[in-house]
Amino acid sequence: MRRIPFRFAAWSLLLLFEAAIIFQLTVLAGFIPTEMVWGGRLQNAEERTVGAVVSISVLVLVSLAVLNRMGIIGRASSAFGMWGMWLVCALFLLNTIGNLFAIDLRETLIFTPITLVSAVLAAREAMGD
Repeated sequence: MRRIPFRFAAWSLLLLFEAAIIFQLTVLAGFIPTEMVWGGRLQNAEERTVGAVVSISVLVLVSLAVLNRMGIIGRASSAFGMWGMWLVCALFLLNTIGNLFAIDLRETLIFTPITLVSAVLAAREAMGD
């Protein structure tokens, strides 16, 4: 895993998180079908809104953890950055499993590889520079 350069993993994660935030904003705006997010289990627009807001909030928080781990915000060796990135890794591994069991096949095919790559990159970040 250390063969992946630390900075490459960090910037890749930030790029993926930025793309995910943009995606969630399109979900929030109603441009993405409700059944294509959250495993296809959302029932209405209100649940879609709550899901998108929760997703955006988590993505901003994990972006802060990456920036902290890089030393851009706070100290790179802080517990928030290190343990936060291990938590992000676990979150993306669980999300990968969830995507495998999504009702909507598009979600499975598109997001399973993205969340798996994100988990690997998060693990690399957690290991440090």
